[in-house]
Amino acid sequence: MKAIIAGLLITLASLLTSGCSQSGSRESAYQFAEDAKDGEFVLPTHVPGQSEDQKEPSYFMIQVNASPTVSRGGKRCNLMIGNPTENEQYVKVKLILDDTGEELFCSDILKPGERNAYVDLEQVPEAGEHTTTAVFMVYDPESMEQITEIDAGVLLTVE
Repeated sequence: MKAIIAGLLITLASLLTSGCSQSGSRESAYQFAEDAKDGEFVLPTHVPGQSEDQKEPSYFMIQVNASPTVSRGGKRCNLMIGNPTENEQYVKVKLILDDTGEELFCSDILKPGERNAYVDLEQVPEAGEHTTTAVFMVYDPESMEQITEIDAGVLLTVE
């Protein structure tokens, strides 16, 4: 009898632990590089009079909804893009459909502290889930020259 109870307890424990690891998980559409590391994007800055190897790093933070939705009949999307107040540079954001390269949206310049919770898409794909890329184009606030781009994967759902 003790063997049966022990076997049931082991079975129950294994079912509970396997259920916990699978609950709430969803297969990711994005594949990560094996050499990818956690961390922050470091934007090298150049101070006049410094050589290239004396650049001081600065950090640029982005805000975007990684899984926005839009209705098929509308264009309003909860993309929630922003340029956090910690940033010193301006940013412009494009949303690109990965399959076709089609531009679904392009924002105006966002200064530090500005954000758009909802945006109107220029094009709305067919109903379903679509892998897209939010391209954050970073601009120098004085010269308005583009400094760099930062890409973020976004899974757009069209309902």
